[in-house]
Amino acid sequence: MSHIGFLFDLDGTLVNSKPAVERAWIQLADEAQIPLEKMVGLHGIPAEQSLRKLLEDRSEDEIKSWVDRIEYLESSDTDGIAAIPGAKNLLQELSKQNIPWTIVTSCTLPLAVSRVTAAGIEMPDHSVTFNDVKLGKPHPEPFILGAQRIGLNPNQCWVIEDAPAGVKSGKSAGCTVAAVLTSHLKEQLSEADHFLNHLDELIPLAFN
Repeated sequence: MSHIGFLFDLDGTLVNSKPAVERAWIQLADEAQIPLEKMVGLHGIPAEQSLRKLLEDRSEDEIKSWVDRIEYLESSDTDGIAAIPGAKNLLQELSKQNIPWTIVTSCTLPLAVSRVTAAGIEMPDHSVTFNDVKLGKPHPEPFILGAQRIGLNPNQCWVIEDAPAGVKSGKSAGCTVAAVLTSHLKEQLSEADHFLNHLDELIPLAFN
């Protein structure tokens, strides 16, 4: 097979964590007195970046305390978290064929580990989490680093994403981007190069 690799987003791409995420953020919004409507459009953006935007009028110490709080709420609630259909088979097939892949997520490492474990997916070597970068999605840094960690250039990598911020990040990094239509409409992901209704479509598309 060609010398290409795959960089997968986690939430909404490999793992369905939406119910748990919504529970955590609704609780935080109540505790921190943040209007729920302000949280629209934050999917795919690191929690700390989101909270700095939502709480820009608060002190640094208060912001940090809410960052710690959302990390706790999200990590401790894994109820209902499951692999996206096709995810396990896809990752197993890539590994079987010795095709390099990893996860590039806006989650912190502990949160990512808790979610992949709950979904029954193995955390890959060389993953990229919020802890590894200075600038999260939609900045290109996460996917540039992901490509480096699997030994490839960004233009050799396919990014698999479900969120506008991630699609923008992958495109800005110079990767080929396939948007999986699990959480957003095609029109919201229009920067992507390809669209997937199901993860089973990826390998035939990439190696056509």
